[in-house]
Amino acid sequence: MSSTPVLIVGAGPVGLSAALLLARHDVASTIVERRATRNRHPKARGVRIRTMELFRQWGLEPQLRTNALPPEARRFIYCDSLAGKEFGRSPAIDEDEDRYSPTTSCRVAQDSVERALLDQVAANSLIRLCTGTELMTLTQSDEGVDSLLVSADGTQKAVHSEFVIAADGVASTTRRLLEIEMSGPAVLAYWQSIYWHGDISQWAASRPCIQFMTGAKTGDVATVASVDGRDRWVTMVTRKPSAAAPPPLTTAEARDILTRAVGSELPDAEIIDVATWRLSAQVADTWQDNRVFLAGDAAHSFPPTGGFGMNTGVQDAHNLAWKLASVLQGTANRALLSTYTDERKPVAQANADWSVANSGRFRDIAAAIAADDQVRLDALLLDQKEHVQALNQDLGFQYRSAAVLGGHDGEDPQQQTEFIPEAEPGRRAPHVWITKSGATLSTLDLFDRDFVLLTGPEGAAWVRAVEKLASSLPRVVAYRAQVDFQAAADFEQAYELGAHGAVLVRPDGHVAWRTGAGFDDRTVDERSDTDADERLAGVMKELTR
Repeated sequence: MSSTPVLIVGAGPVGLSAALLLARHDVASTIVERRATRNRHPKARGVRIRTMELFRQWGLEPQLRTNALPPEARRFIYCDSLAGKEFGRSPAIDEDEDRYSPTTSCRVAQDSVERALLDQVAANSLIRLCTGTELMTLTQSDEGVDSLLVSADGTQKAVHSEFVIAADGVASTTRRLLEIEMSGPAVLAYWQSIYWHGDISQWAASRPCIQFMTGAKTGDVATVASVDGRDRWVTMVTRKPSAAAPPPLTTAEARDILTRAVGSELPDAEIIDVATWRLSAQVADTWQDNRVFLAGDAAHSFPPTGGFGMNTGVQDAHNLAWKLASVLQGTANRALLSTYTDERKPVAQANADWSVANSGRFRDIAAAIAADDQVRLDALLLDQKEHVQALNQDLGFQYRSAAVLGGHDGEDPQQQTEFIPEAEPGRRAPHVWITKSGATLSTLDLFDRDFVLLTGPEGAAWVRAVEKLASSLPRVVAYRAQVDFQAAADFEQAYELGAHGAVLVRPDGHVAWRTGAGFDDRTVDERSDTDADERLAGVMKELTR
């Protein structure tokens, strides 16, 4: 029996991200993927801002930007067909997003994301990738998890691991083996997707967009979405929910759909792949069974209207990896792992609900077009800004668990109409540009492998506390604002440290704790040192108990 600290089931974007994140914490892993080759279908076509912040940190951004749609492709266009009458356009997607982040969202296809992740996985000695290998069974004990794998030629192999991450998709074998139930609508509809190559620049080149929505007048609704901004396209049609999936599209049926959507015969179009998949809005009842954790589509499945499926999954891995690493390296107790479900499940449910609401917006717009109701159409297109302007949905969520101290009261910031960056416990620590050792950085660049304690310019007591407690704490790095780095006034507006305050940020970039009222007013003397030592030790003990 071979062994690995963490076995990851599934080599999609979520499984690959989990392996890379664990490696950033010096933890080895083995990924098993039942497919021998990558799926040809592009699938998802967008990376949201929060996920792009992570990809930027991992060095993936330049490669992803190379394969992305142009920045001006930021809206939906509604028309009879690409060659036919245009009815309207949605507002542009988050045009001011770079105010709140060192990066922006990226309209890049999932196959390009997987390629970029695979390149890094292949270059990392801590990660072993086994394709053409499927999980058959698993057994848990106090010593770990024993998994039985089978390869395409029927060879069986046993693997022992401390933990398992199930990133094996909507039809997760792992979830089935654990008998974990899903809640929510299992079948909202079926979508059939045509991936094709062709030159339609005469209709599309001057109208860059997220996708064209066609056929509302006739009821033959179909999308035409650019994959690469040049000649790769995905066209999708919706089928009503039924007891069984619709039969696969024939080549002739697929060509007929393309002809109606574009509004012209396309004799040179090459159909690469056709897929049928189920549209659902489900979230797993629990994301942990002892030593096994669900992530990505294995834990949640919701409509792609909004582009949060892959993004939510990558952020699941980001939340889980540092916790697993802390437990494996002995700096935290296993109780920390229970916060994974507590923190990520509400985010997934909120994204599921939001995505379902967006599906309804598309239906309403199609109905207004079919009815020639221009007044209602104009109102619905304006309302679609709640879909395309999703900063708060993407960045505004707040974790509430035992791994967050304070900040559990009051309104959920994700319910606000506008994104307001705040360094409140549970929130993503705000982005602010700073200068450190002569280099311009984002504050987000400070949050990666360690806990980070940000203090005010007179917070030397906190820095000394980190130094004194270094041998007994998980890795904590301290920075004094305007001393260890320089920042403009917007830093203080975002973090509100005052002279002596402190904000503790977790390795995943979320605020774990901040000083309470009163401490900022104290003089930095020996008593302050004692207070800082005791408070920091107590906070870290509570966060990792």
